[in-house]
Amino acid sequence: LQERARELAVLETLDNGKPIRESRDVDVPLAAAHFFYHAGWADKLRYAVPGAVNGYDPQPLGVAGQVIPWNFPLLMLAWKVAPALACGNTV
Repeated sequence: LQERARELAVLETLDNGKPIRESRDVDVPLAAAHFFYHAGWADKLRYAVPGAVNGYDPQPLGVAGQVIPWNFPLLMLAWKVAPALACGNTV
């Protein structure tokens, strides 16, 4: 996301009709930050549940269906897809 931030901002603007400044300065950096944050949790999930460290190994649930509304599509995609992928699910 960070490598192609400029392209994604243009696509977000074309797709949603919002100003390029909002896409470039808000939506794309926040989406990248969400993916970065949740990627950091991927190897810490077994410690996320208090008292479950002893022998507890969280398992993915499988396929997670996500509904992405039309407003702020890239940012809402990041809110839904990043945690699901970090937990080992497919989307």
